[in-house]
Amino acid sequence: LSISPHLYIKNMKNIRQICQISLICLIGCFAPSANAQSASLSISPPVVEIMLAPGKKITQTFTLTAGGDTTLATPTLHLATPTDEDGHVTIDPNPLVPSSIPLIYSLSGPAESPTLTLESATVDTAQDLYLALVFAPNTQEGDARTTTITPGIAALILVTINPTGVMPINLDLADFNLPFIHDTWSPLSLGPIAKNQSPIMVRPTGEFVIAGPTGKNIFTRHLYPNLILGNSSRKLSFLKADCEKVESQNCADPLPFSWQPHWSNLGPHRLTLTLTTQGGTKITQIEKTLWLFPIRQTIIIFFIILLIAVVVLNTRRNSPQNLLDTPQEKN
Repeated sequence: LSISPHLYIKNMKNIRQICQISLICLIGCFAPSANAQSASLSISPPVVEIMLAPGKKITQTFTLTAGGDTTLATPTLHLATPTDEDGHVTIDPNPLVPSSIPLIYSLSGPAESPTLTLESATVDTAQDLYLALVFAPNTQEGDARTTTITPGIAALILVTINPTGVMPINLDLADFNLPFIHDTWSPLSLGPIAKNQSPIMVRPTGEFVIAGPTGKNIFTRHLYPNLILGNSSRKLSFLKADCEKVESQNCADPLPFSWQPHWSNLGPHRLTLTLTTQGGTKITQIEKTLWLFPIRQTIIIFFIILLIAVVVLNTRRNSPQNLLDTPQEKN
């Protein structure tokens, strides 16, 4: 009895597929199941800014909304520290040790709407404390083969303890770097950074102005009033053109720090970046000069003219009149 090689290969493929399907079924029966709790959590308010005088007390109630049949664990207080120039913070995974901060705190009420009470101790100089009230669903202990994913959420509590009432402000501008010349074809994208040299958080505002060669302002944008935590940095961004306050819903999102020049913006331009307090007091200011020139448009026009010149010369060279005027070589 002889077996065709093609039939043998086909049978081997079928046997291999059957083995793979059987293995998948066995893994599906005996593998640990992952029950992901799709708990949608939201908290209000998400961020609280508090200024306390020594010996004073304040209370704040948080409201947590959890979707489904999620049961919440008791919220815990943690330390938070600024991490980058985009305003993000890192939350300490360990609960706060009460003796490590000059605050006396207590939590009361149900887990869905706890009330936090803060009382400041006596301090000599102003200082900030950044806390996070962390909420998480209860982890249910069931089958050992069950893996539970427990999402969490936190509310930031930014506290300033100020014994004098005077806010020390020490802001510097960095990374406001401009090229000597810029092509008007592409947008001018900048990344200035405000550095808070004091241990107290501050929410500056300000504006960015571009003046043309005649001194007339051709571009003005108000800065987005980002909160800069103590001893940290924050990238600057713009408010929308028709916005003056962030409270409006259409103005909640900042715009990137960029400007698209018009092709007619030529020559030296003066760029002025100013940081001010909420009351309008100037904190710091930087002025720089930038030359604008349509580099790409000039190159394109040059090659178009060069192409037209080559076509015209070739047309004239190959015209019938030039062919008649060309002397014929004698044999």
